[in-house]
Amino acid sequence: MSYIEFCNKVEKAVSEIYGDEAGVYVTDVTKNNGLVLKGLVITKKDSRISPTIYLEQFYGMYEEGITFGEVITRIIKCDRAYSSTTFNADCFTDFDKVKDRIVYKIVNLDMNRELLKSTPYVPWNDLAIVFCFLVDGGGDGYATILVRNEHVAMWHTDAEELYKLASRNTPSLMIDEIDSMDNIIGEMLMHRFHDSGDAYAELQDMGNPCLYVLSNERRIFGATSMLYSEHIRELADSFDSDLFILPSSIHEVIILPDIFDCDTDYMRNMVREINETQVDVEDRLSNNIYRFERDTNEIRLVV
Repeated sequence: MSYIEFCNKVEKAVSEIYGDEAGVYVTDVTKNNGLVLKGLVITKKDSRISPTIYLEQFYGMYEEGITFGEVITRIIKCDRAYSSTTFNADCFTDFDKVKDRIVYKIVNLDMNRELLKSTPYVPWNDLAIVFCFLVDGGGDGYATILVRNEHVAMWHTDAEELYKLASRNTPSLMIDEIDSMDNIIGEMLMHRFHDSGDAYAELQDMGNPCLYVLSNERRIFGATSMLYSEHIRELADSFDSDLFILPSSIHEVIILPDIFDCDTDYMRNMVREINETQVDVEDRLSNNIYRFERDTNEIRLVV
C-alpha cells in the first residue's frame, strides 16, 4: 500500500468510527524548514480543539508489520489523549489570559520564508525569532501553538510587544541548562553521531573537556536558550575568551571557547556535514556558526 493510499484509508476508517460526531480529513501541514507532512485532523462538534495527528510515523509502523487495525487503534488513542487536555480554547481569544505564556523559539530564516509570511517574527542573524503560546510545560516536552498573523490581529498586538513578553516569559518557562560534553554526550548526542564516527572524532579532537552543550531542561527547542542564557556570559568569563557557538539542531547548540587555533571554515563545514547526514530536516537550525563577543555581550554570525 502506497503512503497516499494509506492516508486515504486512515481518513475513511477514522471517519467511520466517529460518524456524525466529528469531521475527519487529511491535510498537508507545513512544519519547520518547509517540511510538509500529512496530518489527520479530527474536528469534534463539542470541542474547539482540533488535534492534528501526523501520519508518517503510523505508516512506518504499518510498513514494519503492525496491522492496519492496530494503527487505527493507536490513532484513536492519540486523539483521546489530545482531547483530554485541560487547555481552554475560549481563553485563547483573550490576550490578557495568554500573554504570560507567550514564548519564543528560533528557526532558520531562509528555509522558512513561506511560513514566515503568515507568522510574526523578528530577524536575528541568519535566523528568525517566532512566537508560541505555551500550552503545557509539563511532561517530557512542550506543547505549543504557533502565533500567526490572525492571532496578532485578534489580540491587537504586534511582533514588538510579543518579543518583549517572550523575552520576559521564556527564561522562566523554558529554563536553560548548560553542561560539559563529557557529562551528557552519551545521553544526548551519541545517537546523532552514531553513524558518523569521523565527525564525532573531530569534535573530540577539538578538545572535548572544553566543549559544552546549551539547551533547556527538556531539551526541546533548546537552541533558543542562546537568546537569554546567563550561562554563556559566565562560561566566557571563566575562560576569559569569546565563545564559538555551533548549532547542533533546533534543540541544542555546542559551545567552545576561542582559545584554540580553530579554523572557522573547518567548523562551518563540520556543522554542514552533520546537518546533512545526521539531523532530520525539521530539526536543522543553521549551517553557519556564531561567536559570543565578551566586549559587546552579543552573539554574531561568523562570516
